[in-house]
Amino acid sequence: MTCEEVRLALGAHALGALDPDEALEIDTHLATCEACGAELLELEGVSSFLGKVSERDVELVASPPRQVLDRLLNARAKRSRRGRLLLVAAASVALLGLGGTVWTVIQESEPQVASSVAAPSVTPSPMPKGEQPFAATESDQALKAEASPKASASRGPATPQKAVAGREFTGQNAAKGYNAIVMAWPLSGGGTELGVRVTGVPAGTTCSLVVVDKDGRRDATESWVVSREGYQDKPAFKSKTTVSMRDIARFEVVDQTGKVLVRVKGTGK
Repeated sequence: MTCEEVRLALGAHALGALDPDEALEIDTHLATCEACGAELLELEGVSSFLGKVSERDVELVASPPRQVLDRLLNARAKRSRRGRLLLVAAASVALLGLGGTVWTVIQESEPQVASSVAAPSVTPSPMPKGEQPFAATESDQALKAEASPKASASRGPATPQKAVAGREFTGQNAAKGYNAIVMAWPLSGGGTELGVRVTGVPAGTTCSLVVVDKDGRRDATESWVVSREGYQDKPAFKSKTTVSMRDIARFEVVDQTGKVLVRVKGTGK
């Protein structure tokens, strides 16, 4: 027999529960193996210890008192609840960490996306003060689609738009601290596409953009309400006018009573 086989049977051998032939094989092995003999010596006290166990003790082990069972069950339930709470806390921490990572990735990727939208080159020309050239790109077309969802739905899927050269005009009401930027680009079917952004105007003010042509005719566009969220996001309110871009003498940002808040010089003479 090998040492492993002998050691598996040493407990039964110490209790005298083995067959005579198997006990003889183990005794023969123990006579030549000091390690197995030492392990048998450690088990010699088992038989005397078991002799002290009464039948009552065995019955208690087989069926412990109700109080003991209740105490064990309560302890197990507490450990289970504690484990679930720890699991929920760990999952919450993991979700918070994942959300922060995703937000960081989005924040870092935004400048790259913004920088990838480049305006086409245009031939520079002298401009009056307050006017700056700009180009309406695909981002402008997307903003136009957001401003008029019904029109977008009727036209069907959007198609790629070519960049259209436009201009940017600025005006200021120094006394009130109001500022306005008007972006304009010509439409192929006539008229002008407009985008206006105001700063300094009190939140809650209802504004509209009035286009004045070189003959003094006035064309009022749709109104919008200035909001605090709008100042944070810096959106440009989109609208249209039938006045061609070259005939626009000036723009006027007015409130709901018609009071002029900011005047912006246009292209017309």
